[in-house]
Amino acid sequence: MDRLISIKVFVYVVELGSLASAAKALEISRSMATRHIMALEESLQTRLLHRTTRNLGITNAGLELLPCCRSILEQEEKLYHMARIQQSEMEGTISIATSISFGQLYLAGAIERFMAEFPKISVDLRLSDNLIDLVKEKVDIAIELNNQLPEHLIGKKLGNCSSVICATPDYLAKHGSPQSIAELQKHNCLIHKKLGHVWNMVDKTMEQSFQVEVDSNYSVNDSSILLNTVLAGRGIACLPLPFVKNYINDGILEIILPKYEVNLIGIWALYASRNYQPRQHRVLLDFIETDLKLN
Repeated sequence: MDRLISIKVFVYVVELGSLASAAKALEISRSMATRHIMALEESLQTRLLHRTTRNLGITNAGLELLPCCRSILEQEEKLYHMARIQQSEMEGTISIATSISFGQLYLAGAIERFMAEFPKISVDLRLSDNLIDLVKEKVDIAIELNNQLPEHLIGKKLGNCSSVICATPDYLAKHGSPQSIAELQKHNCLIHKKLGHVWNMVDKTMEQSFQVEVDSNYSVNDSSILLNTVLAGRGIACLPLPFVKNYINDGILEIILPKYEVNLIGIWALYASRNYQPRQHRVLLDFIETDLKLN
């Protein structure tokens, strides 16, 4: 027997005054209502109702347990009410984790645009370059740039993040702008440790892929620091396009070899389970997916 239904039958019997009325209200047979009462009494090892062929009354033990039973039913109703709100209304809190660089240079701005459109939603943004246990740390969604995803997580691809080779106009005026892949090797190429000295390049017009090994006197494992070093005119770097797009549009940085797509990497939303995903989570991911194409 379903204990929750048995509790509901007990409360309805007391409030409506009879097994028949309770059974009718719950759309079950009178015999089924009786079985629920008996099962609940057996489970609690307590008689809840006095039953005779003519009369039905609540016992003293039943009176003491009745408030608790009512509270259980109220909590059940509250649970389903909150779940319905999550699915229907754009409000609530979403916790998101991502890397420090991606958070600072893109995702924080995207979330600000999202919250401007959905002001009733609160966002808990956590930036870390360490692997996060979504369940243990109670994180709803992780946004990760990677081409290999953890097997135990569910992933939704939001887009691809291609990188561009860029430098400041002052650096290029002083050292010249490379016109071919081979000429990159004549320059100081600042590198991200995750990419290393070998850059994977795809000719977007011919769909041919190449690899080039670059020389560097500086490597770092943080894209924000790498960006600042490029902006200081220290050399040429390969940086994700969403990170540098505004600098390029403002003329602060220039793209080198624009016909090449460099180090293409997937942008993934990771979560522990796709079952019963709240509507606001789905809307946020759809928003980021569209925002990535626009920014």
